[in-house]
Amino acid sequence: MRQRLRMLGWVLAALAGASQAQVVESDGVDPRLIACLHKGGPAIDYPAHDRQLQSPGFLRLSLKFTAPDRPPETVVLFRAASDAMLEEVRWHVRGYRLPCLPAGETVTAVQEFEFKPRETAPVTWTSPRAVSAKQDEGARPARPDACMRTPKTPPDLWGPVFQRDVVNIFVKMSFTAPDAAPDVEVLYSSASPSQVQSVTDYARQYRVPCLAPGGKPYVVQQQFTYRPYGAAARVFKDAVKLTAFLSNMKDIQQARANFDFGTMNCPFQVAWTLGKPAVDNSVGEVGPPDLNRAEFLAWLASLQMDLEPKAFQQMVGQTVFVNVPCGSLTLGPKP
Repeated sequence: MRQRLRMLGWVLAALAGASQAQVVESDGVDPRLIACLHKGGPAIDYPAHDRQLQSPGFLRLSLKFTAPDRPPETVVLFRAASDAMLEEVRWHVRGYRLPCLPAGETVTAVQEFEFKPRETAPVTWTSPRAVSAKQDEGARPARPDACMRTPKTPPDLWGPVFQRDVVNIFVKMSFTAPDAAPDVEVLYSSASPSQVQSVTDYARQYRVPCLAPGGKPYVVQQQFTYRPYGAAARVFKDAVKLTAFLSNMKDIQQARANFDFGTMNCPFQVAWTLGKPAVDNSVGEVGPPDLNRAEFLAWLASLQMDLEPKAFQQMVGQTVFVNVPCGSLTLGPKP
């Protein structure tokens, strides 16, 4: 995550009593890449010996898809299960195919399987969670953002007369050629139409000259913020404990979660960037990544902070660092 954090830089500019902040994020994972998954393998049976002994089991696998007509390459990330359980799961995932996978690309996903002898449905598993997508390295530079060119003059974000509120605009830019303007999509805006127009006109002047012609589109998301003079940014200052972080989430009392951090190389730290309900939150790991955390990170990304509208506008796009301890997290109705 340290490398990714270096890519999320703040660029500040003072403009006649107003200020703007920009943040660029890249290399997101498109969840649609796993949406066409076909499961043609045999169903998972609870091994007879394990069922007789009432033995539970838990497995977490990494699944790497390299071609649309081939089974995934599998790696066991975490195992607390018998050999028979592992074999059942391996036979099951050998039937997986990803027919919509474009040529030259790979997708890695993480999936969890749990054997519960005392439940009506003894075998449960999560949906495969896409965690990375990479095009053939020869098709484009590894870091197109390194050659990105932006206009010298920032967009004019002066709003209506006497505007006192902080406003934000999020845009997504898709680059398909080194010398062509990007396709610009406004993902969210709390600004005036004139401010939005200024931002989109500005974004269309971006270029990525090192992008290989005919390669996969390069997509980035950027935030533009207008702050009236004297409106200081509200920021997350220090890393917080997981319990304190969760206490600020909307409807956390109704949330369901069951995570064992002992299976995730704990303790560890995550970086959580506020986006919802305007755009998706961003979540990443600080330090070496670990695929065992994929489902937990996805759950964190689904949360929404409990903020009033004005406070949200002041804080959207800010990142908080969360310290995750060893132990477990269980949320949901009490038995």
